[in-house]
Amino acid sequence: MKGKIFFIIFISTWVLLILLNFLVPKQVFSEQENRYLAKVPKFNLSDLVNGEYSESLNNYINDHFILRNFWLKLNSFLQLSTGRTENNGVYIGKDNYLFDKFQYGKSEKDNLEKIAYSINNFADTINIPVYFLLAPNSMYINGDKLPNNLDIYDQNDVIEEFYKKINTSKIKTIETTSTLLELNKKIQLYYKTDHHMTSEGAYILYVEFCNAAKIKPVPLAEFKREVVSNNFLGTLDSKAQVPNQECDEIVVYKNDINQNIVGEYDGVTYPSMFNSEYLNKKDKYSYFLNGNNAKVKIKTQVNNGKKLLVIKDSYAHIVAQFLCQNYEEVHFIDPRYYKVSICEYIEQERITDVLFLYNVLNLVTDVSLRGVK
Repeated sequence: MKGKIFFIIFISTWVLLILLNFLVPKQVFSEQENRYLAKVPKFNLSDLVNGEYSESLNNYINDHFILRNFWLKLNSFLQLSTGRTENNGVYIGKDNYLFDKFQYGKSEKDNLEKIAYSINNFADTINIPVYFLLAPNSMYINGDKLPNNLDIYDQNDVIEEFYKKINTSKIKTIETTSTLLELNKKIQLYYKTDHHMTSEGAYILYVEFCNAAKIKPVPLAEFKREVVSNNFLGTLDSKAQVPNQECDEIVVYKNDINQNIVGEYDGVTYPSMFNSEYLNKKDKYSYFLNGNNAKVKIKTQVNNGKKLLVIKDSYAHIVAQFLCQNYEEVHFIDPRYYKVSICEYIEQERITDVLFLYNVLNLVTDVSLRGVK
């Protein structure tokens, strides 16, 4: 009798959950995970035969399951309570550090080979200085915070391997690893809950670029340091769902130059490179450079005729506060979204310098740079 009652309760609960899944309004964007959720897949016979339809449908169901955030947190708690040091592709490190899982195999090596070939051809096409800065991630610089006994590919080896493929007669490669390792002993250069650098880490990238470009960096002492948020939980926290995770601070360095700009973000004008509206949202990192855009154009108060184009991933967003110090204009293009000829853009906008700024984790999997032209 007890078994029948339990069975009836179980089936009733399951049926109720299924009904609620259909009745509850569907979200388009998950603020907790900072990503768009899967849409209902369009049915066609070929997708059904090759299994793509079933996979897309499964992704849709998983993304929109009732009380999804609750189940994610419960799963995380159960996983971590067993002593696991990894959850949902995130390593749970020491001192509240979280790290993206890093894989570097044949497909990643082939991708870097194609990227190097593409940007070498790109540099041959334009007749202005080109720089490439490939930054290591926190998992390399904070390697002592990783869980014990992990077999992880050395990111510095990846950087050196990639730089060897670059035509250094056309492109100046910028090494940052040794400086980051040294200064990381004194200053927190990466967020603990997010894959990005802090403003202090970003300043180091700026200085190394200035050294390579033979321009004088503005001393950090000439900026006003401001804590704009003390409750930042980034994308790694969203994935790992670690209970009672310690929040990060978001710090910005302001001066007259980076506070007096005109910014065009995919054609929309906004009178700042810092958008405080994001500080009230989960995606607080988008405070820098107004989040992900295909094209950004920053006009500064600097009057020297120099124009920098940064071809980048999101690591460049926090560096932007410093890059604008030495140029009349700074342009940012994200090849994932910008599909027009960059060479034509350089000519039209009279760009004087080009900087590729990427992080290792992103570059090894990003295929957008294969088609840069």
